[in-house]
Amino acid sequence: MDEPRPSTDLVGTTATTTFAVDPAQTTNVFGAQETPPGRPAAADSTPSESVRVLGTAPLLSRVEFTGRESVRGRIPPGTGMVGKRADVTHTSAATVGRRVRVRTEVVAVDGADVTYDGRVRAVEDDRPVASATVVLRLVDRERFRAAVAADDDETGA
Repeated sequence: MDEPRPSTDLVGTTATTTFAVDPAQTTNVFGAQETPPGRPAAADSTPSESVRVLGTAPLLSRVEFTGRESVRGRIPPGTGMVGKRADVTHTSAATVGRRVRVRTEVVAVDGADVTYDGRVRAVEDDRPVASATVVLRLVDRERFRAAVAADDDETGA
């Protein structure tokens, strides 16, 4: 069966979302944390130095889902988008309660791959928080679910 292909007309498609940084979306820099468990890189840091800031995984999740929302209704029926590759650069910290804006733009379509540029900025002062390049792959949902189920059967999950 042929691999599904998105339209190159997607290039230039944008989306914007806004959210407030929640404690569950943060990582604890300069201090130990429980979830996920970890100790600080600096052995001489003290608990009073710890600062909770938006973590890479939640930031990337927001960029990825904003990108997916931008193509909602514009991909072939029976398909979906899954993550393939990402590159994230933090430029400043976003602490708990800070409102941030995520803007994505489709910059390339290559075969089944759709590349997004994501920009994350603080709402209050328009300060850059992060940038990300994310590649999502268009897949046939039924085949993808079958492959995941087969993998679960092999691992006993």
